Amino acid sequence: MQPAPASASERIGALDALRGFALLGILLMNIPFFGLPYQTAEDLTIRDEFSGVDHWTWWIVNLFFEGSMRGLFSVLFGAGVVLLISRLAPRNDTVSAADIYYRRLIWLLLFGLFDAYVLMWPGDILYRYAIAGLFLFPLRVLKPAQLFAIAGTLLVLMSAKYSYDRTEPLRLRDRAGVVNAIDTTLTPLTEAQQGTLQEWQAFQEQTSVEAKRAVVAESASKTKGPLPVVFAHHAGFTVWLQSSEYYRHGFLDAFVFMVIGIGLYHLGILQGRRRKRFYLLLALVGYALSLPITYWMMRTQVDTRFDPVAFAERFPIHVYDLRRLALTLGHLGMFMLVFKLGWFAWVQGLFAKVGRMAFSNYLLQNVLGSVIFFGYGFDLFNELPRHELYVVMAGIWLVNIVFSVLWLRHFRMGPLEWAWRSLTYWRRLPIR
Repeated sequence: MQPAPASASERIGALDALRGFALLGILLMNIPFFGLPYQTAEDLTIRDEFSGVDHWTWWIVNLFFEGSMRGLFSVLFGAGVVLLISRLAPRNDTVSAADIYYRRLIWLLLFGLFDAYVLMWPGDILYRYAIAGLFLFPLRVLKPAQLFAIAGTLLVLMSAKYSYDRTEPLRLRDRAGVVNAIDTTLTPLTEAQQGTLQEWQAFQEQTSVEAKRAVVAESASKTKGPLPVVFAHHAGFTVWLQSSEYYRHGFLDAFVFMVIGIGLYHLGILQGRRRKRFYLLLALVGYALSLPITYWMMRTQVDTRFDPVAFAERFPIHVYDLRRLALTLGHLGMFMLVFKLGWFAWVQGLFAKVGRMAFSNYLLQNVLGSVIFFGYGFDLFNELPRHELYVVMAGIWLVNIVFSVLWLRHFRMGPLEWAWRSLTYWRRLPIR
């Protein structure tokens, strides 16, 4: 038999529904970055959003969802690795399985470059997932305990590194304070000491609200410009995100959760094979650990008015990824509990259809977001208040759902799923 994609009868309904839920949830976090400059999406001081509906919108979305939908999608990507390879190598034909697996990743990488540079979405995850996925193949045979040990070790190292990075402004401030205490009438400053003062002054200027607003104005003018201007502006940002920034933060952000996904799949958790009590406990523990930490972090950001030095003083330990993992597992437990109870079955069915076409729907979200907000489309970038962005998001959700329902009435898979799989297996696959 020639290797081929999974048939409809081989698909796992729980995974499809969870994937659809995660895909729609990702737009909750992406829509501010489609419609607003990066600084405005992250920082309430830019528009002084410390009261009213925009303030509460920021609280609700970030408290309950930030990082977790991306986490779920990464977990499912890791599970997909095992699912794919287990079908391709039933007789331990590892070479053929690896051949198809890596071809699949190379095409995913190329699709990611298309999404980032042609569709002009700097937040593309396809390229990032393709790079991280290159390292997953040898891990598929490890036991869950070994996988969780690897992921846990990397999480601790990540937290230590990011804690050090976060507190660098504090060390810079202290060094500048020591230099400022020198009596220059008696001891002239060395070149290094003068450099320390200049570095501290530059940091203060760059992190001031006025400087951030100037950057926002420049970003808005370029994103609202004609197609060549938008392309040049986003291409520069994308190069940074997919190179130095990706290898400093993005790689482990994706890879760790993919490794956890492989372990969860081996344990049958993602397929819905555990008891309802297990998923209830998973949800309760996940939420109990994540929500207080998230609230504490957000409260600190608001109280310090998003000042990085003041935030680092009050919150020197980086617990973001540990919090994100707990929230991801909380959502996973709650979703699977509802799935096993059979509640909202028709909603679960819609999620499953969206999940079966996750690749097509993800790129559709990016196309619609670009056309709605960027200058060559409807030019709504930086025009809408934060809460109205989620009205646009609901419209895109509706398009995703209707498109998936109508398309799957006539076709086996989404259009981009068909193209991706045909390119991977290097033959034209049936789609009707």
